[in-house]
Amino acid sequence: MTDSAPTRLTLLRFLERVQVRDLERTRRWIVEEERREAEGKRGLAARPLIRTG
Repeated sequence: MTDSAPTRLTLLRFLERVQVRDLERTRRWIVEEERREAEGKRGLAARPLIRTG
């Protein structure tokens, strides 16, 4: 029976893929949050001015 344990390079490539995937997901979250913030600011700007007094 041969030892088929992954090499250090194989493990590092796997780690790289996982980290790239995580970075891409984080960047998507940032884009979504920026969109939500922009929508919120547009919503506040579009609200009618209420005058009191």
